[in-house]
Amino acid sequence: MANKSVKKVKDPALMIAPSKLNLWLFMLASCMLFAAFVSAYIVARPDAEAKQLWTSFDLPVYFFYSLLISILSSVSIQMATVAAKKDELSRNKVLIAVTLVLSVLFCYSQYLGWSRLVMQDLTFVNSRPEHISASYVWVITVLHFIHILGGIVLLVIAQVKSLRLEIHKKQITFMSITNTYWHFVGLLWFILYLFLYFAR
Repeated sequence: MANKSVKKVKDPALMIAPSKLNLWLFMLASCMLFAAFVSAYIVARPDAEAKQLWTSFDLPVYFFYSLLISILSSVSIQMATVAAKKDELSRNKVLIAVTLVLSVLFCYSQYLGWSRLVMQDLTFVNSRPEHISASYVWVITVLHFIHILGGIVLLVIAQVKSLRLEIHKKQITFMSITNTYWHFVGLLWFILYLFLYFAR
């Protein structure tokens, strides 16, 4: 009796690249981290206000500009990913470059926002206890900025890979990871900005 070999067919839906899984785990951890700081802000404010140790202030308009830039960069990175899936390699290169330029503008707008806070004497370490509200703004925005720097590193690598023709419809994993992460930091800034704007 001949031995019959049984070939197991893996379900493609269950085959997740380890890099994508790691990305999702990292994003989940980041969400929990920001949730902790937001919760601390919400819990600390009522007690601080009762003791007159809380200062309300307007967010610098530059943070709003960075929100607009973030939205534009999310559009450009999405278009870059679509171009890669269609093997429009030249378009992919240009759109990644556009996203990189927008990411630099985002960083610059954040810098201008922080500079405006310093001009108003709203620094991370404050001589006046009632300015603790500014410390929360600094922690949240700087922490998000660090996440943005991570996204810029991904964009630079994606740009290099694109120039080397290592991103195309048959090799799309890294482009997909970059796209997902950049959308994540963009959505995160949208939520954080709205929170800081209305909670101030």
